[in-house]
Amino acid sequence: MYENARGMHMVAVLEPPVTTHAAKPFSALPGSKTPKTFFEKLNRIRALSNDAIGLLGDEFKQYGDMTGSTFAGHDQVNITNPNIIHEILVTQQSKFIKDEGYTNPKTGLARFLGNGLITSNGDYWKRQRKLAAPALHHKRIANYAETMVKFTEDLLAEWKDGDHFDMAAQLKKLTMSIVARTLFNTSIGDETKRIGVALLAVQEVAGGVPILPPWVPTPAELRARKAKVYLREIIMRMIKDRRESGEDGGDLLTMLLLSRGEDGEQMTDQQALDEALTLFLAGYETTSNMLTWCFYELARNPEIEAKLHAELDSVLAGRAPTMEDFKKLPYTERVIKEALRKYPSAWLIARENTESVRLGEYEFPAGTHFAIMIYHLHHDPRFFPDPERFDPERFNPENEAAIPKYAYIPFSDGPRICIGNMFALMEGTLCLATIASHYSLALAHPDHVAKMIPRLTINVAGGLPMIAHARK
Repeated sequence: MYENARGMHMVAVLEPPVTTHAAKPFSALPGSKTPKTFFEKLNRIRALSNDAIGLLGDEFKQYGDMTGSTFAGHDQVNITNPNIIHEILVTQQSKFIKDEGYTNPKTGLARFLGNGLITSNGDYWKRQRKLAAPALHHKRIANYAETMVKFTEDLLAEWKDGDHFDMAAQLKKLTMSIVARTLFNTSIGDETKRIGVALLAVQEVAGGVPILPPWVPTPAELRARKAKVYLREIIMRMIKDRRESGEDGGDLLTMLLLSRGEDGEQMTDQQALDEALTLFLAGYETTSNMLTWCFYELARNPEIEAKLHAELDSVLAGRAPTMEDFKKLPYTERVIKEALRKYPSAWLIARENTESVRLGEYEFPAGTHFAIMIYHLHHDPRFFPDPERFDPERFNPENEAAIPKYAYIPFSDGPRICIGNMFALMEGTLCLATIASHYSLALAHPDHVAKMIPRLTINVAGGLPMIAHARK
C-alpha cells in the first residue's frame, strides 16, 4: 500500500509471466468476437473510427489486460499488462519490429514520413538512431532552454489581460516556432499557419482508423498527399541551403548533417529529410498537446493551479526560468507527468513479432500484431486509483516509487524509447512555467468538457477556448 494526498490505496503488483507449463495458443486468448461477414467488419471499423478508446476500454474491462481478435487477416493482441509490455519492449525486444501501420510505404505512416526513426526497422534503424542520437543528447538540448523561454515570452507579449483565444492554437504556434528554431535555426513566420494545416492533414489520414484504403481519392486523402509534397519540399530546401552554406547553425539539422556512422558515411539528403520531418512532427505536435491538456486541467482544478503558482512565485519570483531551474520546479514537473498519464501523446504502440514468441501463458506465431495500449494502461485503476482524476501528487517521490514498472510509459521504453523525451520534458516544463508565472487561464465556457481525438497523438477536438487573466 502507499499513501498519497487523497488517502490510502492498494497498488496491484502483477506476478511475473508464467513460463513453467505448456503454452496456450492465440485462439485461447479472451477477446471480442472476430468479425466474419462484410457488415460485421464494416461495423467494427466504424466503431473503432468513432471511439477507439472507448470501445477498447470496454473490452479490457470485460476480458482482462490481454485480449485477442482476428481482423483484416491478422491476429491482433491488445495489452495493458506491464509485465507483458516489459517482455515486448525490453526482454524479448529483438523478436519484435514496428508493424506495417508504421513501416508500409504504401499504406502506413512511412508514406508520409519516409524511412525515419519512427517508421524503420532493423540495421537501418540502428544506424539512423546512432546518427541522430548526438543531436538530442541532454547536453545539446540544454542549449535550447533559452530559445524555448524566449519564444514563450514572445507569445505572451502578444497577449493582454482578458484576451479570449483558442489555447490549443496558441500552443501549436508556440511549439512550431520553437521546433523550427531548434531544428532548422530558422523562423517560419508566415509559413506557420500553412505548415500547421499541412501537418493536420497528414494526421487526419495517418493517425486514425481508415474506413477506406489509401488508394481511394477521398478529399482527406487528397489533402494529405498535397500536404506531404509541401512539407517535404520546404524541409528539403532548408537541407540544401545548409549543405551549400556549410554553416553550423547550432541546431539539430546541423547535427544530423554532420553526424557520421561507424563506416564514416554521413546521412544523405533523403535520410536527413526523413529524420527532420519526423522530428518536426513529433516535436511540434506532442508538446503542444501536452501543454494544452495541462492548461485544461489547471483551469478545472484551481487548487492544483494554486500549488503550481506558489512554486513558481517562490522559485522564480517573476523572472524567466532557466535551464538551472528545470530541476527546481518539482511540482511543475508533476503537472507535466500527470498530463502525460491522463492524455499520453502516443496512445498506443504497435509491434509485430518476427518469430514465435511466448508471452505469459501464451505462444504466438510469427506475424502476430501487438498493440500496447498506453492510454488504457495509464487509466488502469490497479495502478492509478480513480484514474480520471487529475492528481499531480501521483508523482511525488513516494507515490511514484510505488507505481509498478512499465505501468507508466509515456515515451515508450527499451531500445526504441522516444529519442526526444528529454527535449519534450524540458520544453514542456519551461513553457508551462513561463506562461503560468504571468497568466492564469480560465475556460471561456466554465462547463466546457474537452473531447479527445486519438490520432497519432491525442488532440483536443475543436480547440480549447480560454480567457487569459494576467497575474498580479
